[in-house]
Amino acid sequence: MLGKIRTVLSLAIIAAAATPALSFIEDPVALEHDMARCADGQTGAAVLVRIEDFKDTEGNVRAQIYGSDPDDFLEKGKKLVRVDVPTVGDGQEVCVPLPEPGTYALVILHDRNSNGKADFFSEGFGFSNNPKLSLGPPDAKDVMFDAAAGTTRMTVTLSYIFGGDEENKDKRRQLRRR
Repeated sequence: MLGKIRTVLSLAIIAAAATPALSFIEDPVALEHDMARCADGQTGAAVLVRIEDFKDTEGNVRAQIYGSDPDDFLEKGKKLVRVDVPTVGDGQEVCVPLPEPGTYALVILHDRNSNGKADFFSEGFGFSNNPKLSLGPPDAKDVMFDAAAGTTRMTVTLSYIFGGDEENKDKRRQLRRR
């Protein structure tokens, strides 16, 4: 229990990362619009992220991109892109456009109650490269990835602070079968 409490307290930094942000996306909520940016043959840079291990299909998924400066990672007002889409379940894909090819960090939030905030006791989090979460947020160097022109593909596995019990594992298995 003490480990979970430490994790909750140390993940408070992530809450700042889950606030609304301006981005260059014309319509950050429309899934069809975003998915078109990851289609084969499109110019520019984007990341197509497959998100796994949802606790349920409530709420929204938020994907946020941070640049290559480690000092900007998870800092309020420093995200470059934010995309919000309705949650559909395990294996959900979200296309996140990038400003240009380069080095970035990706943060995923399963905003189960759709309030636009990180609620640590009920919502899931994931990061590019799937670093192991322990007493605090991951180091920026552990989540940075390189994106070339075109579409970069990756899988992010969500973690829930209070979501590892058998009942929730069964729910996730059912979601995968849909």
